[in-house]
Amino acid sequence: MAMTEKITSPSVVRGLLEAHGLRPKKRWGQHFLCDENVLEKIVEAAELTPQDRVFEVGPGLGTLTERLAQVAREVVAVEIDRRLIPLLEERLAPLRNVRVVEGDVLRVPWEGLLSMGRSPRAPWKALGNLPYGITSPLLERLLEHRERFSLAVLMVQREVAEKIAAPLGTRDASALGAWVQAFCEVEVLARVSRRSFWPRPDVDSALLRLRFLPQPRIQSPLESFKKAVRVAFGWRRKTLLKALAAAAAAAADADAEPGLSQGGAAAILERAGIDGARRGETLTLEELDRLAWAWTAWEERERGRD
Repeated sequence: MAMTEKITSPSVVRGLLEAHGLRPKKRWGQHFLCDENVLEKIVEAAELTPQDRVFEVGPGLGTLTERLAQVAREVVAVEIDRRLIPLLEERLAPLRNVRVVEGDVLRVPWEGLLSMGRSPRAPWKALGNLPYGITSPLLERLLEHRERFSLAVLMVQREVAEKIAAPLGTRDASALGAWVQAFCEVEVLARVSRRSFWPRPDVDSALLRLRFLPQPRIQSPLESFKKAVRVAFGWRRKTLLKALAAAAAAAADADAEPGLSQGGAAAILERAGIDGARRGETLTLEELDRLAWAWTAWEERERGRD
């Protein structure tokens, strides 16, 4: 099949897969985009220039890859399904600025991939139609390498996109949203119907755009902030005072760190200027940052007593 034949309709997607003896795999959450209008929205949202380098997660059949390569300087596309590699290489062979890498995007060494090309330190843009099951770990990896990216445009489950974008301190706030918003401007650009994919998923998707900030919105150490976020959202039915004590007790049981008494929890909250009767999901980003700092200071003081 020639690369120039569009594969943005269910019948063409089915035909292409059948021609190569392939079927979508549920274990990898394979739902192939087959909507020309949505494809154009993704490309437009990426704000591509001829100088951009693109890191694509899960190119699938190469539908988006081809469009990206027509604009960007280079595209590195990571595909987990080895069955699709020959199909991708066949379709994308005329494009000299595309590299297809076989592997699990959650396991491959990103630093090596992001150092490819003629400008190894230039920023990247991340794009992809994400399998729903890897959204959280993929975002975590993106944030780990945030200094290498300027922008990400990702197709994710609609409910997850809304939780990531929900303002902190509101009912719909989430731990993942707190972590992402600490480092990015978050926009939900469009709702995408399940009818835009083949095979059709059970839920609708949304187009999410992340702009990586030059400086994080938090000042606390990253590990401390992670811990504060886990506690705030991990014990939603408990007050912060009880949640802090419960989290520390769980860690102590696992020999991860010393237990935190209720008195210690109260001291941390007092230092942070946060009412211990509140629940974690009501905290703003600034309050989570203060909690992380206060917890760090308390631990340093306790270590100094040993």
